[in-house]
Amino acid sequence: MDFLPPVIVSFLTASFDYAPEAQCFWMAFQGAMTVRNGPNKKNELGWFHAFLYSVLLSYGGALFGFFWMGKPTGMLTNDLNGFACIIAFVLVNYTPFDIGYKLGNSLPVVLVTTCCAQLFRSQGVVKFCGAAFEALKSNPSKYYPIPVFGPILNATLLGNMTGFFTKGFHEYLKNGMPWPFQNGLFCATFYHFYVHDDKGFVGQFLREKTFLPFLQGDMDTKTFGVVFVGVFMQIVGILQLPFFLGPSFSPFTSVYGRFVSTTPKKSSPQKLAKQTPVDTSSPAGTTNGTATKKKRNRNRKKTGANNNRSNKEKLS
Repeated sequence: MDFLPPVIVSFLTASFDYAPEAQCFWMAFQGAMTVRNGPNKKNELGWFHAFLYSVLLSYGGALFGFFWMGKPTGMLTNDLNGFACIIAFVLVNYTPFDIGYKLGNSLPVVLVTTCCAQLFRSQGVVKFCGAAFEALKSNPSKYYPIPVFGPILNATLLGNMTGFFTKGFHEYLKNGMPWPFQNGLFCATFYHFYVHDDKGFVGQFLREKTFLPFLQGDMDTKTFGVVFVGVFMQIVGILQLPFFLGPSFSPFTSVYGRFVSTTPKKSSPQKLAKQTPVDTSSPAGTTNGTATKKKRNRNRKKTGANNNRSNKEKLS
């Protein structure tokens, strides 16, 4: 991606000054804003409840993702995370005139928050994928020269620990594949095969038979992989903001929906009329019962009118 300015590449690879601090703070700030805009919008949660909820939404992966590889949680090994959570929570909930919360909902601050939080997530994908590959590469299966599922799943599960913990297994998955799963599987799969797969046919195909080498330009393979994942996650993260396409947007379901209709077809009124069974025993509260009752009332009125006429003729 030689067409990208060096400052963009530096940002996407987190190689700028104070990159760890920026990622940790804005990730914590996004979590605190999510709680304040949602579960704690009316300030009904106690401060400790709201604080831990903010920590969980910000760093669910850092809290639980390391367990898969038998490593200590990032919340214990990185003090930046703890400091960032405290500072962000105070800014969002306890600034004079609620200025921190109001600024946090403005478009410029939302964009900065989203970009830095997405950088944190994209770095998590590539780092967890790389860590699992380094740990497992000496023992691949006999069917492929590198371990396939371990690095991909380790990076994918990182972004889904919060959803599993806060909603539970069935509640989190009941509406289909959540976006963090879609994003993790796509980004981790691409990065793993493009960067790590030196001997397998998948990696060779991606690096030799696609348009990706043209985009890569003079970048080394690993840098290009990091930048590609970063660009994808930045673009989608911004499009999912309420200011644009909304949080339900997914490029995968959008493309899929162009070819396969996911909504039931509406039947014409004529077809519905033919398909509706006629129930002569329907009570007056149903469609057929109502029509029958109206017909009976009309007949009674006609009979009553005829009787009145006959009585008048007899009297005359």
